[in-house]
Amino acid sequence: MKVRAAAIRLMVISTTLSLILFMVEFAIGAEPPHDCGKPSDIHDGWRISSPEQQGFDAALLCAMGKGVIDGKLSNVDSIVVVRHGVLVYERYFDYPNHPPFDATTKHTGNSMAKSVVSLLVGIAMDRGLIRDLDAPIFSYFPEYANLRTQEKDRITLRNLLTMSAGLNASVSHPIVRDDLDPYRYALELNLARAPGTSFDYNSSETELIGAVLQKVSGKTVDILARENIFMPLGINDIDWYGHLGNSVPTSSTGLSLRPRDWAKIGQLVLNRGAWEGKQIVPASWIAQSTAEQIKAQKRLSYGFQWWRGRSQIEGRVVEWTAAMGVNSQKIVIIPELDMIVVFNASLESVQMIAPEIELLDKYVLPAILEH
Repeated sequence: MKVRAAAIRLMVISTTLSLILFMVEFAIGAEPPHDCGKPSDIHDGWRISSPEQQGFDAALLCAMGKGVIDGKLSNVDSIVVVRHGVLVYERYFDYPNHPPFDATTKHTGNSMAKSVVSLLVGIAMDRGLIRDLDAPIFSYFPEYANLRTQEKDRITLRNLLTMSAGLNASVSHPIVRDDLDPYRYALELNLARAPGTSFDYNSSETELIGAVLQKVSGKTVDILARENIFMPLGINDIDWYGHLGNSVPTSSTGLSLRPRDWAKIGQLVLNRGAWEGKQIVPASWIAQSTAEQIKAQKRLSYGFQWWRGRSQIEGRVVEWTAAMGVNSQKIVIIPELDMIVVFNASLESVQMIAPEIELLDKYVLPAILEH
């Protein structure tokens, strides 16, 4: 009996020591034994590094992933983190009755497509296809001259880019998607306010931007994006599934890319429009389009189809730029930390801001700022 009791005590002590060692390793940021989001090399152009090598507390990133898996944190399908141009964290999550996701699975970005369209406008301006953001929008649509009014003649491409054209957003988008002449429908909407005076999120205004791009280039946005952005970035697995009633691909939504490829879009912006030594989008356009152009909603502001926000961590304010879509799709670009974070989700939600910004604020940013 004494031998057995001694053996039990030894087992308890051994187990306790193992647990203490695990907790110490986790506390100092060592990789716990389970999968903590180590990226795999799928030969898509990304360099890969450990979080610690890029200044992260890996334990906080691990805790975020475990919290999502355990259902204690926001439901997301994938989280990708890039710092200093290197992929450091990548995790995919499965849910009952939902298709599985991994690094090779495309994910719908919903309104993140709007930010890609903004990049196309910058390229068109650089090539002289668009010369003046303040030209009346009806100058691009002479076929709809009968819709012009003194008030609507004040609508410019700049207004469309900043969601401030004043077109009645409450009735526009579901119908414009199905209308056989969607641009006429959008332009004949009543003005809810004077153009340029205030922000009102309206996907129909992005559809008009796409129509302008098609008129000046002769190509739809999906082809323009493939030729001028995706091919230079080595993005080959693309689906642009949305179409308007006139069979033209949508500009406000419909783009589906792998999460790592969404991160490439973010890295392009972080690089001020350059990729592997080649200027894809003018740096001046990146600066202008991602700067605050108009106050928006929920303590956010808006550039040219890009959102602007800020996080406050332990008294420090961190500003970020983001492409965002419904169901909480996000590319979050944080220049001062040289970092990109991509969140994708498919569970139904009308949220565009929360909940993933909570993960950014509680885990990803503290993993750097408090490390």
